[in-house]
Amino acid sequence: MHTWRLPPVVTAWVMLLVIETLGQIALKTAGGRIGPFELDWSSIRLALQTPWLWLGLACYLGQFVVWMVILEKSALSAAFPTSAIVFVAVMIASRVVFGDALGWEKVLGSVIIVTGILLLGSDVQASPPVSSDDASDWNSA
Repeated sequence: MHTWRLPPVVTAWVMLLVIETLGQIALKTAGGRIGPFELDWSSIRLALQTPWLWLGLACYLGQFVVWMVILEKSALSAAFPTSAIVFVAVMIASRVVFGDALGWEKVLGSVIIVTGILLLGSDVQASPPVSSDDASDWNSA
Protein backbone atom coordinates (compact mmCIF):
# COMPACT_ATOMS: atom_id res chain seq x y z
CA MET A 1 0.00 0.00 0.00
CA HIS A 2 1.41 3.39 -1.02
CA THR A 3 1.29 6.24 1.46
CA TRP A 4 0.60 9.67 -0.03
CA ARG A 5 3.13 12.34 1.00
CA LEU A 6 3.63 15.97 0.17
CA PRO A 7 6.76 16.81 -1.83
CA PRO A 8 9.55 18.05 0.49
CA VAL A 9 9.42 21.61 -0.85
CA VAL A 10 5.66 21.81 -0.23
CA THR A 11 6.17 20.46 3.29
CA ALA A 12 8.85 23.12 3.83
CA TRP A 13 6.44 25.86 2.64
CA VAL A 14 3.73 24.66 5.03
CA MET A 15 6.27 24.58 7.87
CA LEU A 16 7.45 28.09 7.03
CA LEU A 17 3.89 29.38 7.00
CA VAL A 18 3.11 27.81 10.38
CA ILE A 19 6.39 28.79 12.05
CA GLU A 20 6.33 32.40 10.82
CA THR A 21 2.70 32.86 11.80
CA LEU A 22 3.26 31.32 15.24
CA GLY A 23 6.33 33.52 15.71
CA GLN A 24 4.43 36.72 14.98
CA ILE A 25 1.58 35.71 17.29
CA ALA A 26 4.09 34.83 20.04
CA LEU A 27 5.92 38.16 19.73
CA LYS A 28 2.65 40.11 19.76
CA THR A 29 1.58 38.18 22.86
CA ALA A 30 4.95 38.82 24.50
CA GLY A 31 4.60 42.54 23.80
CA GLY A 32 1.14 42.55 25.37
CA ARG A 33 2.41 40.77 28.46
CA ILE A 34 5.43 43.04 28.85
CA GLY A 35 3.61 46.32 28.32
CA PRO A 36 5.40 49.52 27.32
CA PHE A 37 9.03 48.71 26.53
CA GLU A 38 11.86 51.03 27.42
CA LEU A 39 15.44 50.33 26.46
CA ASP A 40 16.55 49.75 30.04
CA TRP A 41 17.55 46.72 32.15
CA SER A 42 14.17 46.49 33.83
CA SER A 43 12.29 46.13 30.54
CA ILE A 44 14.91 43.78 29.10
CA ARG A 45 14.79 41.57 32.20
CA LEU A 46 10.98 41.47 32.08
CA ALA A 47 11.06 40.60 28.38
CA LEU A 48 13.56 37.79 28.94
CA GLN A 49 11.26 36.28 31.58
CA THR A 50 8.39 36.01 29.12
CA PRO A 51 8.08 32.53 27.55
CA TRP A 52 6.29 34.06 24.55
CA LEU A 53 9.43 36.02 23.67
CA TRP A 54 11.50 32.83 23.70
CA LEU A 55 8.93 31.08 21.53
CA GLY A 56 9.04 33.98 19.06
CA LEU A 57 12.84 33.88 18.96
CA ALA A 58 12.81 30.10 18.49
CA CYS A 59 10.41 30.60 15.58
CA TYR A 60 12.88 33.04 13.98
CA LEU A 61 15.55 30.34 14.18
CA GLY A 62 13.14 27.78 12.76
CA GLN A 63 12.19 30.15 9.93
CA PHE A 64 15.85 30.48 9.00
CA VAL A 65 16.36 26.71 8.83
CA VAL A 66 13.21 26.10 6.78
CA TRP A 67 13.99 29.06 4.49
CA MET A 68 17.40 27.53 3.71
CA VAL A 69 15.67 24.27 2.73
CA ILE A 70 13.25 26.17 0.48
CA LEU A 71 16.05 28.12 -1.19
CA GLU A 72 17.95 24.90 -1.82
CA LYS A 73 14.98 23.63 -3.85
CA SER A 74 13.68 26.88 -5.42
CA ALA A 75 14.90 29.92 -7.25
CA LEU A 76 15.06 33.02 -5.06
CA SER A 77 13.11 34.98 -7.68
CA ALA A 78 10.12 32.65 -7.12
CA ALA A 79 10.56 31.83 -3.43
CA PHE A 80 10.82 35.36 -2.08
CA PRO A 81 7.57 36.69 -3.60
CA THR A 82 5.79 33.48 -2.59
CA SER A 83 6.78 34.11 1.04
CA ALA A 84 4.29 37.02 1.01
CA ILE A 85 1.58 34.44 1.72
CA VAL A 86 2.69 34.77 5.34
CA PHE A 87 1.08 38.24 5.42
CA VAL A 88 -2.28 36.63 4.72
CA ALA A 89 -1.76 33.88 7.31
CA VAL A 90 -0.71 36.34 10.02
CA MET A 91 -3.70 38.55 9.27
CA ILE A 92 -6.09 35.60 9.60
CA ALA A 93 -4.36 34.35 12.77
CA SER A 94 -4.47 37.83 14.34
CA ARG A 95 -8.20 37.93 13.62
CA VAL A 96 -8.72 34.54 15.30
CA VAL A 97 -6.34 35.03 18.26
CA PHE A 98 -6.60 38.76 18.97
CA GLY A 99 -9.92 39.67 17.36
CA ASP A 100 -8.23 42.15 14.98
CA ALA A 101 -10.55 43.80 12.47
CA LEU A 102 -10.73 42.24 9.02
CA GLY A 103 -12.27 44.85 6.71
CA TRP A 104 -12.76 44.74 2.98
CA GLU A 105 -9.40 46.46 2.40
CA LYS A 106 -7.52 43.61 4.09
CA VAL A 107 -9.56 40.99 2.28
CA LEU A 108 -8.92 42.72 -1.07
CA GLY A 109 -5.22 43.04 -0.26
CA SER A 110 -5.09 39.34 0.58
CA VAL A 111 -6.77 38.45 -2.70
CA ILE A 112 -4.22 40.60 -4.55
CA ILE A 113 -1.32 38.92 -2.72
CA VAL A 114 -2.60 35.41 -3.46
CA THR A 115 -3.35 36.34 -7.09
CA GLY A 116 0.17 37.74 -7.47
CA ILE A 117 1.68 34.56 -6.07
CA LEU A 118 -0.39 32.44 -8.45
CA LEU A 119 0.61 34.63 -11.40
CA LEU A 120 4.27 34.26 -10.52
CA GLY A 121 3.84 30.51 -10.64
CA SER A 122 5.44 27.78 -8.67
CA ASP A 123 9.13 27.07 -9.02
CA VAL A 124 10.07 23.83 -7.35
CA GLN A 125 13.00 23.14 -9.64
CA ALA A 126 16.31 23.35 -7.88
CA SER A 127 18.29 26.35 -8.95
CA PRO A 128 21.82 25.55 -10.07
CA PRO A 129 24.13 25.34 -7.09
CA VAL A 130 26.60 28.15 -6.68
CA SER A 131 30.06 26.72 -7.15
CA SER A 132 33.02 27.99 -5.20
CA ASP A 133 34.24 29.62 -8.45
CA ASP A 134 30.99 31.59 -8.72
CA ALA A 135 31.21 32.60 -5.06
CA SER A 136 34.74 33.85 -5.54
CA ASP A 137 33.51 36.10 -8.36
CA TRP A 138 31.39 37.93 -5.77
CA ASN A 139 34.37 38.37 -3.49
CA SER A 140 36.58 39.77 -6.25
CA ALA A 141 33.98 42.27 -7.49
